[in-house]
Amino acid sequence: MVSNKEFIQRLVKVCEIKHIKHVVFSPGSRNAPLVISFVENPNFECITIPDERVAAFFAMGMALHLDEPVIICCTSGSAALNYAPAIVEAYYQKIPLLVLTADRPIEWIDQGAGQTMRQKNVYSNYIKGSFELIQEAQQLQDLRHNDRMVCEAINLANNPCKGPVHINVPLSEPLYGVVEPKEFDNLQMVNAHPSDISIREAEREIIKSIWKKAERKLIIFGQSKPNKQTDILLEKIAQDPSVAIISETCSNRYATPYNPCIDRLITTIKDGDVDTYKPDIVVSLGDAVISKKIKAMIRKYHPKEHWYVNEQEQAQDTFLALTKHIRSTESAFLSVISDLKTDSQYSATWHDKHLNTKSRHQAFIKQCEWSDLLAFHHILKTVPANTDLHLGNSSPIRYAQLFDQRQNLNYFCNRGVSGIDGSTSTAAGAAFASNRMTTIVTGDMAFFYDSNALWNHHLPKNLRIVMVNNGGGGIFKIIPGPKTTNQYKEFFATEQQYSAEYIAKAFGCPYYKVDEAYNLSNYLKMFYEEDFDKPPILEVVTSHVENEKVLGDYFEYLIGG
Repeated sequence: MVSNKEFIQRLVKVCEIKHIKHVVFSPGSRNAPLVISFVENPNFECITIPDERVAAFFAMGMALHLDEPVIICCTSGSAALNYAPAIVEAYYQKIPLLVLTADRPIEWIDQGAGQTMRQKNVYSNYIKGSFELIQEAQQLQDLRHNDRMVCEAINLANNPCKGPVHINVPLSEPLYGVVEPKEFDNLQMVNAHPSDISIREAEREIIKSIWKKAERKLIIFGQSKPNKQTDILLEKIAQDPSVAIISETCSNRYATPYNPCIDRLITTIKDGDVDTYKPDIVVSLGDAVISKKIKAMIRKYHPKEHWYVNEQEQAQDTFLALTKHIRSTESAFLSVISDLKTDSQYSATWHDKHLNTKSRHQAFIKQCEWSDLLAFHHILKTVPANTDLHLGNSSPIRYAQLFDQRQNLNYFCNRGVSGIDGSTSTAAGAAFASNRMTTIVTGDMAFFYDSNALWNHHLPKNLRIVMVNNGGGGIFKIIPGPKTTNQYKEFFATEQQYSAEYIAKAFGCPYYKVDEAYNLSNYLKMFYEEDFDKPPILEVVTSHVENEKVLGDYFEYLIGG
């Protein structure tokens, strides 16, 4: 039995034909027709998560792994607003979500009806498209109009740059009526056949000409998913002595010779070395660039050319030097320059700096006292091969940037908008969809903020949660500024003395606590070797340590001071 509202039956059928398979509901009453119709259709895997914010990030994690739209569906009112953090993150990460918000009848908006607000276009600033179905459509032309909107929304979520789309669904009572499923021979299906975004031949020749003449080319890879075709081309380009490639942890890019750990590397370049490292051309590939240091450096050097290579329509002038927006896939662009070489020492200059900095990094770690830095050293080297590693925002991702990437890991972080909300929920959703060993390394503030991620009957056994508890917002102890104010402890670092122990107990998750390096190594080994019914939580305590001093000493040592 399915909802007796035909326009809802048709919506579900369109989603089925469009090969959407997963729906994450949050409980409510107004979305009952959608719940009934999706759950009763065996072509959909439907789950429910009570907290809408968690549900949306969980679905985003699923879509991140599956690379296909996942539906999130909630009741009317403020429930829809709780989706907003995940929707904006998905928008900037280009992750496809189909957002279905049930709504009260249009005539009751702003009329004092309960659980009612203006839901149409509610995500207008950070959504690929917003649609509203014709309320209680019954005439064939209205039903087909709704069909077309659902098709358009799904097409938009998928191509050419993926992202979230919103369909608002006004529903009148009664909501729980059911009928036998109906077969439809008059659905209005609209299919999209996107053409590849290609570089025109004339533009290819211009790119080649400029590229060949330049003796110092710097390729910067931001956040990106693993891609074998890109890696093959990048490996070929890395053999050009005039090309230096630097990558961030979440770029998932490797080429020999390559230069990871941007922050670690840039720190050691002194002002007097500007002419040695200054590029003629900067090419930025991938999405978000985490490192503030590389942004500041390129803005200061101001190269002659900055080429932004991305499929999206809008260019990003990240380095205040943009000269060319090349709408292209990474692979298509790299294939244009893959056979070109120019005599130069530029690649060797960067790589020698990387090797020297890496050597000093290793020497410091050997004598490093217990701290966030040493904890991350042990955590990152112990994560098993073939793990999907999710990193929380603020301190965790920045510490991870100081350690060489491992080619046998896949790195992820919510760097679309870079909020601390939803890191654990995203990792849980990705683990649920992938069945791969998945680890989230998060800070205490992000963990507590997203603790409702554990209020979830679908937490996968293949998820491991590592929480580094340094007693507050560690990032505010690192960045310049906050510590100079009278409001530092309470309003910036928000120092706290809470533990994850009783949160873990409340949700039945195994819990372990360590506060020194030897125990951390032992617990990490057990963490991955044992089988658990629920995701275990390992709390790594460094709150009694002056982590900012250790990090400051680390950077001074790298520089050689």
